[in-house]
Order: sequence, then C-alpha cells, then structure tokens
Amino acid sequence: MELISVIVPIYNLDAYLFQCINSITNQTYKQLEIILVDDGSTDDALGICESFNKQDLRIKVIAKPNGGLVSARKAGLNASTGNYIFYIDGDDWIDGDCLERYYQYAKQHDVDIVIGDYKREFIGNFVKISNGVTCGIYDRSRMIKEIFPRMIYSGEFFHHGIKTYSWGKLYKRKIIEQLQNRVPNEIMVCEDAALLYPAICNSNSMFITDYAGCNYRQRANSILKSTNLDANELGRLALAFNYLSKALNISDQKSNFLFQLQAYFVAISIIRTGAFLNNRALFEKFSLFGNIQNGARVCLYNSGSFGQHVIRHLIANDLFKFVAWFDKDYKECQLLGMNVSDPDEIVKYEFDYLLIASFDQQIRIEVEQLFVRFNLPISKVRYITLDTTKFEYYINSIGFDATTFSSLPLENQT
Repeated sequence: MELISVIVPIYNLDAYLFQCINSITNQTYKQLEIILVDDGSTDDALGICESFNKQDLRIKVIAKPNGGLVSARKAGLNASTGNYIFYIDGDDWIDGDCLERYYQYAKQHDVDIVIGDYKREFIGNFVKISNGVTCGIYDRSRMIKEIFPRMIYSGEFFHHGIKTYSWGKLYKRKIIEQLQNRVPNEIMVCEDAALLYPAICNSNSMFITDYAGCNYRQRANSILKSTNLDANELGRLALAFNYLSKALNISDQKSNFLFQLQAYFVAISIIRTGAFLNNRALFEKFSLFGNIQNGARVCLYNSGSFGQHVIRHLIANDLFKFVAWFDKDYKECQLLGMNVSDPDEIVKYEFDYLLIASFDQQIRIEVEQLFVRFNLPISKVRYITLDTTKFEYYINSIGFDATTFSSLPLENQT
C-alpha cells in the first residue's frame, strides 16, 4: 500500500470541519498523510485542526496567512510526501471507502488519474453529478481521440465533458506537482480548471468511474451570490483563461482547445453577469434570451448562481417588469430568505416570458412539462441562445482578446 496525501485547504469552515476530517481519518484505506492547511481563518478552524492533530499522528497542520485557495493547495502539496495526491475542500466529505476504491482503480488499471462522479448536497437533498464522457480506461491514444476534443466543452452549450473540479480526484504526484505550483495565486475564478485540464493533458492514462464517493456541500451562505459584482469580475475570469490558453496546446486542431476555452469563457461570463453583461447596450446587442419587448412582464426559473445574477438585473432594470421567481427547491430557497415560489403557482401570474437561468437540459424539460401540464404556451419560455460562430465576436465585444483572453484596448472592442 502506497501513501496517499490528502490535502484540505481551509478558510473559516469551523462548522463543517468535524465531518470533513472525520470522513478522512475513518477511511478504510489507512495509509494516509492528512495535511490540513488553515489559510488565515478568523474563526475556530485552526483550533479544530490542532485538536485533530493531537488525536491522529497522520495529521499535519499548516497555518499560513490568508492567500487564497490556490496558495493553500500549493502549501499542502509542497509539504506532502505521498505518491498519490487527493484534494478535498474543508466543507465537503467523502464516503468511508472512497480512497480505497480510488487507489484500487489506480493500481488495477495502472493509470495516472482516477476521476469519479460526486454527490451534491443542499440542505439535506442529494443529487448525483456525472461527467459527460464514457466510463472506462483511457490510454494516451484514446484520451487524444475521445477525451481531449470534448474535455472542456462537450458540444452541448454548456456542459463539460469532464467536470472542472480538481478536488475528489486521485492523482499520481508526478502529474500535478509542477502544474499546481505554476498556477498563479491570483486566480480566484476557475482555479480548479486551471489545474485539472492541464493535468489531464500531461497524463498518459486515466480511469473514469461512475462511483460517487465525494460529497460536495452547497452551503447556505455560499449559495447566496454577491449582488454587487464589481467591474473587475470579468477581468478575474479572464486571468484564469489567459493562464489556460498558455497551459494548453491551443494550436492543436484535433483537440480544438481554443474553441473549447472560448465556449467555456462565454458560458461563465454569461452566468456571472446574469446574461446582462453589466452593459445595457451589449445585452440588447446579443439578445441572449431572444428578442424581449421593452415593458414585457418577465418571470424567472432557477435560483442558482446564474438565476441570482439574472434576478438582480430584472429587479433593477427599467426595460422589463419583473413578476415572479420559481424553482422546484423553493422551500430551501425560502429558508435562505430568497423570494422564490413553487413552480405550480405559475398559473397565478400574468406574464409574457419565463426566462430559464440555466444551461441544464433537464431544467428545460422540467419547465416544458410544467407548461404542458398547465396548458401554457411554450412560446413564452426563453433560454440562453448564442450562435457558436459568434463566440469570438462576443468575447471581443466584452473587452477581451479571443485567443489570449487578455484585455483589449477600448478602440479594439467591437
């Protein structure tokens, strides 16, 4: 049995640490090195880490000034000695046999990376989240043919072939040691993708499984997104994509990495600006929700990050009259103080359009079934549409070069 280094970056997560750390120390696979990295927490997180350190000799605690997630992962990795590396965030947890199964997959198939599905938990409700590629063993040849061309963008706007998260995957140390240390500490958006996708491209083999031994906690206080994104939000996003454009071989025509990055950038920028692009002229220019007449009565479906960014514009914008907000998880949303209603109440409202703030095909199906059930005209349903041939034009229009993702001078913005 080889040593697995489990690295846990922590910042102000004292309410969740007991479950997280216990899930690691109680693994059926015992050959572990557990590195808890406190990134300048101001709560009781460091004290909890030190308490666990006294109980289990496998635990090492690193206390450092706050420097962000990337710097915390680097600190943990550079202090580790295991042949394999496994990241887990301090508010998540893993099933008891997770590491044993991952290790067995790695050894049985002699692969550099093991990637599984995961379970997303929100106020006690669990949903399994799966990758968009076929499970199985991939050697380098098969990776080039089947993984690389759809790894970042599966072809359906917008879904990844492999989910972006760098946590919950088992890596051979040699695959990520240098790559993790190359990721700039300043990257705070898409920092997982900045490690994961270059790591896959630098590996010779991988195993994809539908086993979901990792539990991702969608925290109540993190589900509520900032309603005041500043002007640098897209700049922070571009920083990660500028790095990825250098870390990946974007000239590789077979893998089409540049187009995949462009599609990903477009999708994330739409989500983080609520499709309004922080600019009324650009919103009207691209009509991402289709042509909506001024003064229209508008409802919204979906309360996740995308929906919350859309709602702030609908409420503040004088172009439309906001009517109501719906989500099947309305009870949980109401517990968080969000004014979200039961979708079955849609018949109580007079509206012209229902905007779907999601790229998830399943949510579109839910809405269509809702409209059929209540005999509402499907023509009122609007979801994000953008011609894939316009990705470069879109990226230029919001102020960035479509190849390097660096900022464009104002005179070059289209």
